[in-house]
Amino acid sequence: MDEIKALLLSVDFRSDVFWKAACILAVGTLLLGVIGRFIFGKKSVLNQSVSSAIGIIFVYAATVAFRSLGGDFERFVAPLPMVSFSGEEMHVFAFAGTDYTIICTQVLSMIILAFLANLIESILPKGKHLFGWLFFRCLSVVLAIFAHLAVDWFFRTYLPEGLVTYAPTIVLALLILLLLVGALKLIVGAVLATVNPLIGAFYTFFFATLVGKALAKAILTAGLLCGIIAALNYIGCASVCIASAALIAYIPLLIVLLFAWYVVGHLL
Repeated sequence: MDEIKALLLSVDFRSDVFWKAACILAVGTLLLGVIGRFIFGKKSVLNQSVSSAIGIIFVYAATVAFRSLGGDFERFVAPLPMVSFSGEEMHVFAFAGTDYTIICTQVLSMIILAFLANLIESILPKGKHLFGWLFFRCLSVVLAIFAHLAVDWFFRTYLPEGLVTYAPTIVLALLILLLLVGALKLIVGAVLATVNPLIGAFYTFFFATLVGKALAKAILTAGLLCGIIAALNYIGCASVCIASAALIAYIPLLIVLLFAWYVVGHLL
């Protein structure tokens, strides 16, 4: 009991950093969802991306829980983008002073995780009632963890090591370029797509197909999560205590996030 009290006291809940981080995660996601609802309409791409971002935060929470259960469970999780683990702390990725190739690698990894989460969430039923919605969202988190584990294993097993340095930068640049070119049709309209059929093809892929829409939402979701990481960097939140006995202290924040996830993903 004394050890548990000591671990709980090690998390300074009275510090400005903790509460700023909590507001960024909880209030920020809910506010973005409300803005998306009233500006872009119900079930907009922004709302879906915010919902996916909250879902990925729960993927991180589930991964931390797996790690706290011991080595027998760690093999069920893959390295997560934008964070690293050391002992009983989870360190947040720092953009400042980091080489651009490493940043691109982390961002691309986040897009892959967001793509898997978006694709799984789009396939699973939404659930008509609270408990049905909660069941399928928990299922989506579990499936996203195992899908990410499978993709990580595939990359480590079959991709040459020489691709690690510059390939993520090239792939990330191409993805963003193709998405922006496809999005031109939304701004300019059918005339531009008629002049250049490739623009129409990119638009069809990113905004009309299941995989393309999941990829487009993944890029936006990854952008939102990178914004959260940058905000955490700005307020000085460099690490989070993840000692198993201290995890109970984060339950209120997870409940608030779960409420925001339900409001943004189901009601808005």
